[in-house]
Amino acid sequence: MKYKLILINLIIISIFSFSGCEDDNSSVIETLDGEKLTVKKFETTYETAIESMSRMQNVEKENLIKIVATDIDELDEQLKAVNYQFQPKNFYDNYRNMYMIKAAADKSGFSTRADIKNIVKYLEMQTVSQLYIQEQVEKKIKITDEDATTKCKELREKDARMKSVTLDRCLQIGRGVLKQEESQKILPKVLERVKEGISIKHNDKFDLEQYLKTGPSILKKESKEKESEKSEPKTENK
Repeated sequence: MKYKLILINLIIISIFSFSGCEDDNSSVIETLDGEKLTVKKFETTYETAIESMSRMQNVEKENLIKIVATDIDELDEQLKAVNYQFQPKNFYDNYRNMYMIKAAADKSGFSTRADIKNIVKYLEMQTVSQLYIQEQVEKKIKITDEDATTKCKELREKDARMKSVTLDRCLQIGRGVLKQEESQKILPKVLERVKEGISIKHNDKFDLEQYLKTGPSILKKESKEKESEKSEPKTENK
């Protein structure tokens, strides 16, 4: 189970756009460059980051919360990073730093640059697409108590470490494993169904196959530069 922790940073940055929290009467933690950082803003960000990692990594939210609540010394190495990043103090420090950096970026005009806007737009499209597909997949997953029990027994037979966890925890892990397995089976069908719902009108005058062979402009430029380097006569140093 691998976690792309950089994803959380992208999520937090995106949350800034709606973290104003209307009717926010919660306590002010501190004021950063005139912006009030409140308990409600922080908790909204924290809960959204948990929810987002759960969906993007296809991990049961309950399992993720269990990882964060477990003593870090009791976890495998790959889970320690998740535990560490979601510890309230660590998460707040990260959130606070990015809040200030984002404010500096906005003040300098960095956020309004065309190239930065395009990157943010691409990341938004990528994230929304993944979240949408993930939700469509989850709607089709049905895991019964019997399924979870069977998977729990199977896991305990294969992994000695599973024998020491409680039955409830074993069932929870079993559900998570089944969810991931079912997702892989269902995903191709969901993708096909989603595509069927979108109308496509091809431009017969545009040779897409030829265009993709030669590649986008940025690749053509690189190719020309390489050809130019090859054709330049080599001079020997005397």
